[in-house]
Order: sequence, then C-alpha cells, then structure tokens
Amino acid sequence: MNLLIADKQQQQFYQDVAQILEQSQFDISTPLLGSGGCFDLVAKKQTVLLLIKLIMNIDSFKEGQAYELQKLSYMLDGFPLIVGQSIRSNAEIEDGVVYTRYEIPAVSKETFRNLLLKRLPPLIYAYRGGFKVKFDGALLKEKRLEKSFSLGDFAREVGVSKRAVYEYERGTVDVSLETAMKIEELLDEPLTVAINLFKEMKRIGSITTPSSHRGGPKSDIEREVKKHFDGIGLKDQLWTKKIPIRILAKSMEPIDEMEKIYTTITSISEQPASDDVEQKIRVTYSISKIAEADPLIVLGDDSKKSSIDGVSVVSIDDLIKSKKKNPAEKS
Repeated sequence: MNLLIADKQQQQFYQDVAQILEQSQFDISTPLLGSGGCFDLVAKKQTVLLLIKLIMNIDSFKEGQAYELQKLSYMLDGFPLIVGQSIRSNAEIEDGVVYTRYEIPAVSKETFRNLLLKRLPPLIYAYRGGFKVKFDGALLKEKRLEKSFSLGDFAREVGVSKRAVYEYERGTVDVSLETAMKIEELLDEPLTVAINLFKEMKRIGSITTPSSHRGGPKSDIEREVKKHFDGIGLKDQLWTKKIPIRILAKSMEPIDEMEKIYTTITSISEQPASDDVEQKIRVTYSISKIAEADPLIVLGDDSKKSSIDGVSVVSIDDLIKSKKKNPAEKS
C-alpha cells in the first residue's frame, strides 16, 4: 500500500491500522489520508461496515468532521470509529481504554488490534478526566452477600457511600477504576463487564447539524446535481467538505419495483484535469464497492465518457438532460 504521507511516524501508524484490518479479513478502501476529511478508511467484513478516522491526536478532531462521520455512518448503516495515538499535549492514549470525541468512540491502535485480532474488548472508558468501568451489578450483590457484607459494612470497606454501592448493584452507575480495583480485590472476583465497542459506535443518538457546518451545494453545477438527485427521489443528502466524495445521496424510501433503497456516492469535478478525474474515480469506486453504493462522477465539461473502471461518468449537461427517474438506470 503506497501512502503518500510526509511524516514517517504517521505513515507507519496508518500502515499498521490498515494491516490490522487486512489481517482481520476486512476488505478496505483506498485510503484518503491527508485529505483532512471526516474519515480515512472504509472497511467491511461480512455485515460489519467501519468508517474509520485515523488521527494522531484525537483532540484535533473537529465538530464538523464528527457530524459528517456520524451522518455518513448512519446513511451507510456503518459504524464510526476514531483510531488515534495521543490526546491534548501529546499524552499517549491509554491502551484498553475507550475515549469519545463528539460521541464517537476513539481508541488506540493497540486497543483496535486487541479487539480485532485477539478478540479482547476494552474494559475501561474515559469519563470527565478519569477512568470508569461497567460492573455486573447482580454478580456484585451476589458476591457481597456470599461474604456476609451488609451494604453499610461493604461501603465502609470500599470507601464509598451506601447509596453508591446500591447504585452499582442496580447497574445505574458505573464505577471508577480505582474503586473497581478495591471491590474486585475485596471480593476476589472479576466483576468488570467488557465494553461492546460496536454497540458504542451505534449509540450516537440524534444527529444535529452544527451551526459551524456549511453544507450544501456551492456552485451552479452542484445545485444542478442536487436538483437531479431530488428529482429521482434521493433526497437524504450529505454534502461533505474535504474529501473527494462531494455528496452522498440516498432515497428515503424504496423507489422501484424491487422495493430497493438506493445510495449514490458522487464526486464532482467542475474543471477536471485528467489526474483529478482519475483520482476521484479510483477513490469513488473503492469506497462505493466496500459500502455497496452506486458510484458516480459528474464532470463540468462536455466529456462523453459513460463509464471508467465501473464508475459512471457524466457531464453536467447530460445529467441535466437526463429524464430517467430510476437511479439504477444511470448511464
């Protein structure tokens, strides 16, 4: 894999993550490294689709990137994930710990490796400057009673309130790492529950467009593309900012006789040079193949090319003239 990254440390980091995915039998897309976009790799294994942002310092991940990554993941029915190396003033990310940035889970390369290759999920998550774990509350109560600890006696031994122990056992409050170690030592029993990282990746909630995000078409050509997609029923749209994919468009309900939802990944070149078009074709095809979406390139000239390497290529004039309503029939 040829990654054109100036910084050798970054290059090695990206290559290591790609290797982990390949060793785990994931199919991976052409990397978008150095583009500044919301993701760098799309990877798929069976029904699991990952949209991964590779970033050295996870605190440099911005709100607008998070919104686009959340929206893309939702539209493609995938999982958003950040894999990073450091936080704040270049302090190393702790292995075995799940961090979050704008509700998106972030893990170290080693945590990612352990999850995919060794089937060892993380046990700890970062929360407001500290570390916490999830406990098996029912087992905690069972083991406390086995050792004849009253709620009050147990709380005093651990150094927390009775109310805290009560909430731990109900499973309504997670436990600080320090307290968890005391409890497990006192009861001589592992009680920590592994974090289901894929469940965490799905737990995004509602996706709110940040006020700082300036999405949508910005030129006459892009406005015509939007009008075209609106007209054929692909009205759920995300206009991205810094990746070769300019728009992801999806139908909000089945729009053909086969009751199928269509998704189109589209790049737009207003004044295309040959190398620009080739790059966008390569990237668009790669990502579309992994994500199982229809690839499309829209050119701002009068190119008559209809398809290159399996990617539909149309001029904006031909797109405007098109009367077809079924996206599966795109030329």
